[in-house]
Amino acid sequence: MNGAGLWLPAGGFLVGLAFGIVVQRQRFCLVAAVGNLAIMGDWRHLHAFLAAFAVAIAGTQWLEAGGWVTVADSAYRGARLDWLGVGLGGLTFGFGATLAGGCAARTLVRSAEGNLGGWMALLSFALAAYHAQFGFLSPARTAISDATAVVLSSGDNSIAMLSGVSPAVAGIVAAIVCIVMLVVLGRGAHDRHLIASGATIGALVVVAWWITGNLAGDEFSPAPPSALNISGPLARMVRYLLAGDGSPGFGIPFVLGTVVGAATSTIARGAFHWQWPPVRSIPNLLIGGMLMGIGAIVAGGCNIGQALSGVSTLSLGSLVAAGAMFSGVLLGVKWLERRS
Repeated sequence: MNGAGLWLPAGGFLVGLAFGIVVQRQRFCLVAAVGNLAIMGDWRHLHAFLAAFAVAIAGTQWLEAGGWVTVADSAYRGARLDWLGVGLGGLTFGFGATLAGGCAARTLVRSAEGNLGGWMALLSFALAAYHAQFGFLSPARTAISDATAVVLSSGDNSIAMLSGVSPAVAGIVAAIVCIVMLVVLGRGAHDRHLIASGATIGALVVVAWWITGNLAGDEFSPAPPSALNISGPLARMVRYLLAGDGSPGFGIPFVLGTVVGAATSTIARGAFHWQWPPVRSIPNLLIGGMLMGIGAIVAGGCNIGQALSGVSTLSLGSLVAAGAMFSGVLLGVKWLERRS
């Protein structure tokens, strides 16, 4: 393996290591962000997401504008807009994440903390993602997508391309909007540690683009750049375990690094312990994990892959998916409230 080839697995693992530590220490989670706001009017975790969006968007658009990474070649930025898939898949993922008690990142971290409920949700998530991506659900998913997707004449579904502005301008404007929202919404209730954690995660998205789109570039075997993702790598991990097929790339080491980072952080804080979930919560964990796996693959990624990495490219499809995921979590929170 040459030097460029080493960057994918090594870079993925190191980025995952940092990601796992940050998520574990600050409880960075989409369900927490939406749930805390809906139930208690607490904006602090949502501020972390706004900080992540601001840094990820600004940094990614800067890489694209400078010509350092061909972000337009990524899976998020094609001419094909699968509006039904990203919308319906995003809603399904968000609702499932609420049932499972945490988003994709939080589910990984809970598992690393010794939470057996997290392991149940994670295994259900991974198996469902595998079947949606490669298994018996794949033909139906592909057929529905082919029947409903539209092809944009612009050849690129980015906001910058559709609005006719440069990536740099689009990135600056979008980042400013996120910062203004962070400052104005929930004024007086800011948590600098959560905001810093969000900004760090946004920076890790940018680092991932730099690694996959620049440092790991191979002129003899070119591959499109990518950033942080969880659902796709989980599906590929299951395929590898079942059939020995595939290569680790950046994503699988990222997932493994996240687990190691979260476990290391938990042990260092003396907080690791095996915890069995209440029996009555097990159906929600399994069903929620299944909905997360199916929804993430249908949507083109989870809340980290599509709603953070994808949004950093200012892809219209990713923005729709992110909105649907937030809405799905809100629906799940309201549904659980009515049942309790």
